[in-house]
Amino acid sequence: FRIHALDCRNHGDSIHTDHHSLEAISDDLALYMEENEISSPILMGHSMGGKAALLHAMRYGHSDPKQLQPRLDNSVRCVVALDAAPCAYQTSHQYVFNAMRDLDLKTISRRMDANRQLKETIVHPGERAFILSNLEIDAQSKSGKWTPNLEVLSRDEKYVHDWPVEIPQQPFTGPALFIGGNLSTRLTTPSHLDAVSHKFPRGLVVMVQAGHFVHHAAAMDTVEHIADFLSVELKLPGATNAQESPQTFKKIATGATIRTLCVEESDQVMATAADEGRRYNLV
Repeated sequence: FRIHALDCRNHGDSIHTDHHSLEAISDDLALYMEENEISSPILMGHSMGGKAALLHAMRYGHSDPKQLQPRLDNSVRCVVALDAAPCAYQTSHQYVFNAMRDLDLKTISRRMDANRQLKETIVHPGERAFILSNLEIDAQSKSGKWTPNLEVLSRDEKYVHDWPVEIPQQPFTGPALFIGGNLSTRLTTPSHLDAVSHKFPRGLVVMVQAGHFVHHAAAMDTVEHIADFLSVELKLPGATNAQESPQTFKKIATGATIRTLCVEESDQVMATAADEGRRYNLV
């Protein structure tokens, strides 16, 4: 099996561009899959990465992709979205961008220096740790550098929080897992859940005790939900009952417990990661 952990454009080791949107990330994924001959992938991502995966599934993830996007000759096997919904929502990370820009990088020789400075504006330790995963320390100059393209991400944030209704897309009828934080608004807002049910009719929504960063605050529960979901949907060895319906499985999964990660019949797994996972670069 292969796992492709991708930095989205303007993040990590991938290219910095002058434009950032869910559609652009989906286009990058389509090109990457074509160039690497990936078929029937599992798409997985958190926040922006999860939302881009959802859009991509609605654009390309159909048994007859020629209906929407004729240049990609494959479909999406299933999709896993961590605290992301297929709709526009009212939220902002400008406080994060401001805190990152205000950091005096010339005085940062160790990550703990940056952590100390960020404490004033980013109170939650888990959120600070997540943000600091985007910080690189130059050993020679003993100074820090942010890997994301902060100016473009801050300016184009609206294109990530919005939903591009103007581009061709249709409901994704394959398996889909949504893992939300019960302290976050992404999957607790009724209109967001309506969007899930309309656009992902086989979508399963489970909640964990966390805010937006479910894979940090509730790591084990998150991994267990993913493993159980894939075990059932992909009929992997060890699944409790591979024939159980999504409704029956929902009762099991809501109890929160779990085991593996991503596998797929064609030996291909696609994971989209907005802010971490520097293994392959999107060009």
